[in-house]
Amino acid sequence: MKNCYRIPCPDNFNLGLCLDCGQAFRWTLNENKWQGVAYGRFIEIEQTENELIFHNCNEEDYNHIWKGYFDFDLDYGKIVASYDDKYLTTAVNEFNGIRILRQEPWEALCSFIISQNNNIPRIKGIIERLCDSFGSGEMGKKTFPSAQTLSKLTAEDLAPLRAGFRAKYIIDAAQKVANGEVDFEK
Repeated sequence: MKNCYRIPCPDNFNLGLCLDCGQAFRWTLNENKWQGVAYGRFIEIEQTENELIFHNCNEEDYNHIWKGYFDFDLDYGKIVASYDDKYLTTAVNEFNGIRILRQEPWEALCSFIISQNNNIPRIKGIIERLCDSFGSGEMGKKTFPSAQTLSKLTAEDLAPLRAGFRAKYIIDAAQKVANGEVDFEK
């Protein structure tokens, strides 16, 4: 039996909105559980009325990966209460529960490159093909390929992804990250 870790459902949190709003592209909904890979770990998460259930997760994984990934240390309720702008208030009322995901910087950069002049289903498809082709496997899902892995490829190597003109930008970014020209810590 898989490990499960449960927490009370945080205020101002909607799992579906967070994972399917267009800020992350590797999550899929399967039988009321969101499945995805982040920080090299496959996980299934479900939200009930009162709690979040992290399948394939223990307390240490939750504290070291998922708590930060979902930004649970930040009090979104306090931030929302401070709004004095009708447009922000309208947005929060319409889409209450979205949090800014703390994704891996390389994956976020590469996904942003892929997202240029693109739609969400196509972005998801390109990223899935990228991971299936160049990532490593865990429980049927592949990790996001490292910048080092992609830096050794050519735009022609990425042709099966159907990323189009973006392929050369993916390779360029991967090379700059791999050789230290791009430093995410800075």
